[in-house]
Amino acid sequence: MGALQERLDIFQEETETAYQDIMNILEDKYCWKCPMRSTSKNSRCREVHAGRVLQEAMDQGIYNHLQINLSPVEVNALIARIQKKKTKKQGGVQREKTIILRVEGDQNPNFNPHEWLMVKINPRKLLKGEKILIPDGSFNTPLIGAYALIAGFPFQIAIASRVFHEGNFWYVEVGEQDIWPLESVFGVLIKVLTEGNSI
Repeated sequence: MGALQERLDIFQEETETAYQDIMNILEDKYCWKCPMRSTSKNSRCREVHAGRVLQEAMDQGIYNHLQINLSPVEVNALIARIQKKKTKKQGGVQREKTIILRVEGDQNPNFNPHEWLMVKINPRKLLKGEKILIPDGSFNTPLIGAYALIAGFPFQIAIASRVFHEGNFWYVEVGEQDIWPLESVFGVLIKVLTEGNSI
């Protein structure tokens, strides 16, 4: 691991330099005209923004490299797997479980504000014919299903027409040729709950 660690150490130093450079650019070119400039030392918005854009640039670099030789669906599967490994290393537990979730109006216009969904998140397997929650078609960035659902990302309901294993990943096909990695499925819809319904 010597050569690997040496390369990672170099990258870490380059990242620290890039982070400071971005902070300086924000201060010189943008922060001076921000209406929140007077409170920026408390809110640390410059630090947050610099960290966010740097993280996004690194993620995009990985995504671009993977796209050279892999299909889009396999790239999405790999990105989702990377995110899951990162979450696991940070102590996140990703067990299959059932939750009850209130749908916000901008998540899915087909549900009323008073409706709740009973959803199985982090499903270990899917069955043909099950109703699943997948990312809204307008969103094309790989996401880890359960986290995106709870964070309020838009979703659509689809029916799993085929579930298959290829390479090192499980996939689900919906519709004609729309294929999603299992890790990107937000969850399995068990039941729609409205006022007066019992669990």
